Amino acid sequence: MKKILISFLLSVLATCVFAQNVPFDKSAFPNNKKGVKDAIANIKDGDKYLASGEYREAYTFYLKAQEFNPNNAELNFKLFRCTYSLKMEEQSYKYLNRAYELDPNVDPDVAYYKGMEQQSKYNYKEAINFYHQVPQSSRWYKDAEKKIHDCNFSIIAMKGSPVRVFVDNVGPSINTEYDEYNPVITADGRMVYFTSRRKYKGAEYSDDGNYFENIFFSRHRGDEQWSQSEMVEGINNHKDHDAVQGITVDGHKMLIYRANNGGDLYETVKKGGKWEKPKALKVLNSKWHETSASYAYDGKTIYFCSDREGGYGEHDIYRSVMNAKGEWSKPENLGDVVNTAYDEKSVFAHPDGKTLYLCSDGHPGFGGYDIFVTTYENGQWTQPINLGYPVNTSDNDAYFVVTADKRTGYYSSKQAGGNGGYDIYKLSFLGPEKEFAYRVDNDLITGAESYVDVDIKREQVAIEEARLTLLRGIVVDASTKIPIVGASIDLYDIAQNKQLLSFETDDEGRFLLSLPAGHNYGENVNAPGYLFHSENFNIPEDAKYVVVEQTIELDKIAVGKSIVLNNIFFDFDKTTLKPESITELDKVYDLMVQNPTIVVELSGHTDNKGSAAYNKDLSMRRAQVVVDYLMRKGIPKKRLKAAGYGFDRPIDTNDTEEGRARNRRTEFTIIGN
Repeated sequence: MKKILISFLLSVLATCVFAQNVPFDKSAFPNNKKGVKDAIANIKDGDKYLASGEYREAYTFYLKAQEFNPNNAELNFKLFRCTYSLKMEEQSYKYLNRAYELDPNVDPDVAYYKGMEQQSKYNYKEAINFYHQVPQSSRWYKDAEKKIHDCNFSIIAMKGSPVRVFVDNVGPSINTEYDEYNPVITADGRMVYFTSRRKYKGAEYSDDGNYFENIFFSRHRGDEQWSQSEMVEGINNHKDHDAVQGITVDGHKMLIYRANNGGDLYETVKKGGKWEKPKALKVLNSKWHETSASYAYDGKTIYFCSDREGGYGEHDIYRSVMNAKGEWSKPENLGDVVNTAYDEKSVFAHPDGKTLYLCSDGHPGFGGYDIFVTTYENGQWTQPINLGYPVNTSDNDAYFVVTADKRTGYYSSKQAGGNGGYDIYKLSFLGPEKEFAYRVDNDLITGAESYVDVDIKREQVAIEEARLTLLRGIVVDASTKIPIVGASIDLYDIAQNKQLLSFETDDEGRFLLSLPAGHNYGENVNAPGYLFHSENFNIPEDAKYVVVEQTIELDKIAVGKSIVLNNIFFDFDKTTLKPESITELDKVYDLMVQNPTIVVELSGHTDNKGSAAYNKDLSMRRAQVVVDYLMRKGIPKKRLKAAGYGFDRPIDTNDTEEGRARNRRTEFTIIGN
């Protein structure tokens, strides 16, 4: 009797589970009680793994059941869910379409996913039709309304000319059949770090059925190619997710993501060519999910994404600022102009100090996540602008970064002809004259229920040219020409007598920093046992992008050695020190305190305009003003000598304005020790 009952139950289950959506075909498995029993067991195991988000395991069990009977709508839909989560999109849509053919009502979510499929193929009208069919019982009902909004936006935006940009896969030296994303670059574009879920010896699976994230890097070879990527040593733990998020302009500090505590941000510092053990950024982290972070140009502000309580939607963009003690402030939400009720997935702060690029599925877009740009103007962020097609596609486009000159960008996208999964792509913008992003009046599409089949005037918004100076150089010993490792590079806003940043040269004596337009900068380079070197960069608001290459030679402290004090300024034809001079004067004071036995001459020099007598007198009085300042700070008079040489000792021609400007200077010379 017990065997008969089991046989009866198996027969009923076979009819319910395998023939729920199609006529039961007894000829497919006549008297195959074991086959039916195994298939039901496989479905049960698959359901268990699906519920816990272990899609690869669930897929394996469902596939066994599907081999027994491929004509079941519910099973095909479950296979779709697994393969979609595993990013096997080509296969996943085959399962979705088969499920829909067998039963259009197989699941409350099926119409939503059919809309997603059509939207991914740029079939926006068809997508809208499916989104309208999503029932209120579907968990995606509200999202479907948003997708209709996006489709209408896309139809309008696609009427115009595409952005003039080449979009190229960076190639197999970086991309693999697995997912590659989160590219972060040094400002000059010479080094890229990125995240990959690739297979390697010893690689392990995470709970979602894909390999754990690890951080890799590649160097630009100078021939438009990247070196073969390598795993970064010292920061990948191989037992959990490690994903690169942001890097300083010079590439000496890195922000990474680790999956513990709900997902936290860490910082690691590069010293001696090696990355140190990452440390958690406790002030930025919460019990929620912190991800996608970016340093501002000076390394003293971090922008990051978090889904913590109190935001406007899912992940919002926040910022934290470092104070004078080196401590990070409590994170501040960027507000509802930038953040939406949906997901702001990634953020990148451009080295110009005022431009943010973000990835969002909340602002009007072409499908999935799109890239947007906003700028900080008059104390607030502007309405984010979609970067347009083909930068943005109907799929997810995320983790956008761009070089300092704004001419070359990189992002993660899944496009036809890729290496597999998400790949990293290079975007080469062709020039500002025809570049634009899409800004469509939201009133025209908000609440739209169907395709807007009318010509709508679109505002073409120029992508602004980069306004900054990229300073790149090397510090060497003036006599031996050997690079000085660990030399300090200090940058000041001399108009405000404010230090903006301080860092050290790398293990090759090199440095890289960004100087956003609209400031008067003082650069100070120093190393123990050497005289410092100073430069002045007064960059107006409308200055165009330029790269300045420097080879800075430092002289060891010795009698007879001198330096030009490039950041000491006087009012025209007067001996009044300008406030911008204070930073440099204090550097001179520090040098003399650190070397208490040296005796120095402070000398004034002029160009050849005017009489020799007048210029000697003016230069002498200016030199004396500098000496007086140092004496007021506490340097003994016996260690200081003022001298005025007028135009007797030029260091450049007096036939050009540039030459005359160089000749008008204050020098510091060691005359005793």
